[in-house]
Order: sequence, then C-alpha cells, then structure tokens
Amino acid sequence: MAAPRAIALALLLAVAPSARGSEPPVPLQYNLALDASLTGAMALSVVFLALYQPELLPSSCGWCTPPGIDSSVRNALVWKDHARTADLVSTLLDAAVPASALGYLLLSANGAGDVNAGLVDSLLVTEAVAGALLVNQVVKLLVARKRPYAFYGNDVGYSKNEDNLSFYSGHTSLAVSVVAATVTIASMRGYPGVGIAAGVGFTLAAGVAYFRIAADQHWLTDVLVGAAVGGLMGWAIPRIFHSPVPETGSAPALKTPPIGMALAF
Repeated sequence: MAAPRAIALALLLAVAPSARGSEPPVPLQYNLALDASLTGAMALSVVFLALYQPELLPSSCGWCTPPGIDSSVRNALVWKDHARTADLVSTLLDAAVPASALGYLLLSANGAGDVNAGLVDSLLVTEAVAGALLVNQVVKLLVARKRPYAFYGNDVGYSKNEDNLSFYSGHTSLAVSVVAATVTIASMRGYPGVGIAAGVGFTLAAGVAYFRIAADQHWLTDVLVGAAVGGLMGWAIPRIFHSPVPETGSAPALKTPPIGMALAF
C-alpha cells in the first residue's frame, strides 16, 4: 500500500514545480452539460450491468479452455497460496492510478493559472474511462470466459458469480485507459511532465496486469486485450471528440461525434 502512495507522491512532486508559470492550457473542444450527461449515463450503465451480472451471464462458460500460452504464463506467475493478497494489491494499484492521474492534471492546470481546465480534464478522463468500462462489461457477458481459479479448481474464496467473467481484464483496462486519456489530454493541453506521467502511469498499469494474473483472476490474453482496448479508448475519445479548439478565437465547443462511435457506447 505504501509503494503506490510513494510513486503517486513522487509524480506529483516532480510535476508541480515545473508547472508553475507555464503557458495557459490549450483550450479543448467540449460541451460541459453533454459530456457530463454522457459520462453519467455510461457510468450508470456500468453499475447496472455489474449489479445484474448473475442474471445476465450465461449458465455455463462460453470460452472454457485456455490456449497453451495462457496456461504456461498462469502457472509461472500465479500466487497460488496468496492469491487474495495479489488481488488486494491489484485493487490498491487500480485506485492509485486515477488518483495520481487526476492529481497531475489538477496540479498542472493550477500551475498554468486555470483551475477550471483541470476540472474539465478530470471530466474528460472520466468520460473515456466510463466508455472503456462499459465496453468491458458488455464483452465479459458476451464471451463468458472461465477464470483461471475456476478452471484449475483453486478455491481461494472468490465469488462464484465471477467464475465466467474472465475476458477481458477490467482492472487492466481501467488503469490503462486512465493513463492513456491523461497523457493524451495533457499533451493536447501543453502541460509539462507528460513523459513522467506516462512513465509512472504505465508502470503502475503494468503492475495491475501482473497482479491480476498473480491473483488467478485473469489469463495473459485477458490483460493484454484489456490493455489494448483501454489504451485505444483512453486515446481515441479525448483525441477524436475533444481535440484543441481551432485558433479562431471561439469558445470551446463540442466536436460532433460520428454516428457510428455514438452508437458504440
């Protein structure tokens, strides 16, 4: 628990001094009411799907047997006698990632003289993460992949309702989407310390992926796909919908989304 806190503190201390006196943040395109509503709707959908998973999940696994690479990596990395400890560590790291990311954005915006920009950045990161988590929940229910602990009969006390929700890793997807969205927004804003934020953030996200395997909760392919989808969503949503405002002197506005992307949520 102390390690994530120390890493987060190091990131904030490294970024905060360099942010003072920097240029004002580059304005981004957004619509506060619409983005907040969309983020809230996606977040509520995630909660709804999580609450009703037992009723929505098929009675048996749809993907039951892992490929050889997954079995080999699982057997090499699993903490069989301490899986619950690894599960706890992965959860703590998953909390440290957004806390560090939002702290970095708020400090950078404050150092550039625009606290409101940091609040908007936090909303836009949350929007990207909510989209990534919603996709994850839907895919988990559709694929119904058996988790490693269930496949190997490793009884470590996890909920039986979770036995067939392995693909793909939501913890990993969350962590990587947070970092990708944060780095994308910080780069567009022109904040300092983007390289530090990316290095620390992706290192923490890699730790989440490792501990999800060590906890016997996910296979290697689960965390790889989780990282890929989370990274794509974390980059694409800010980049496509919230790119910098064209230099015409106009106020930030919403970039109209393509209908295909809108329906994907």
